[in-house]
Amino acid sequence: GYAWSGDPTKRPVLFVHGSPGSWEGWTHFLLDPELQKNFHLIAIDRPGYGESRPGLAVTSLAIQAADVLEVLKDNKSHKPAILVGHSFGGPVIAKAAIDFPEQVAGLVFVASSVDPNLETTKWFQYPATWWPFRSLIPTSLRVCNEEILPLKSELELMLPYWKDIKALSALIQGELDELVPPGNQDFLIQHLNPKTVVKVMRLPDLNHFVPWKRPDLIIAGIHEVDHGL
Repeated sequence: GYAWSGDPTKRPVLFVHGSPGSWEGWTHFLLDPELQKNFHLIAIDRPGYGESRPGLAVTSLAIQAADVLEVLKDNKSHKPAILVGHSFGGPVIAKAAIDFPEQVAGLVFVASSVDPNLETTKWFQYPATWWPFRSLIPTSLRVCNEEILPLKSELELMLPYWKDIKALSALIQGELDELVPPGNQDFLIQHLNPKTVVKVMRLPDLNHFVPWKRPDLIIAGIHEVDHGL
């Protein structure tokens, strides 16, 4: 499932949620008058969530990236998109930029889990995948669990390709993030081609929930990337 607003003849901005989540977490961005005027805004349900094959976890970042970009098949602007990824959405948008460079012009990484060395599985995640425990967990949390367990190995597969990303990037991270350690932003700074990084925002008093606490930072990141294109 997905929702959209803005001007379909303008550059698409595609919002990709974390784990768990849904397109509805981006509602206030779809309603922003300034963004509506300048972009075609699209928020999607990643595979396994909302109306996108609910309950069926997709562990491959390659499949997730291809699935996310499906909504661009009718892109009337013929301009490559800016992708915004929060948390688990970060590696998904990076994989999209690696696999489909002609469709992706910009990336806004928001508290993104990208460093395989910082992926630590919590002890409770393993029993949650065993029968009969699986049936006791709400669907979205089960999908979250099933896609996070293999994320470390999926991120390791991406390691050789970060420098190939041509899309311009803005990086947003809070120092108080206890879910995605700030070192993930250091990883991005180290692994992306420095010529492609147009903005780095690191806030000392911000936690993981940037889209709801500081949407202005994400909007600034979108504009910064767009201005560089």
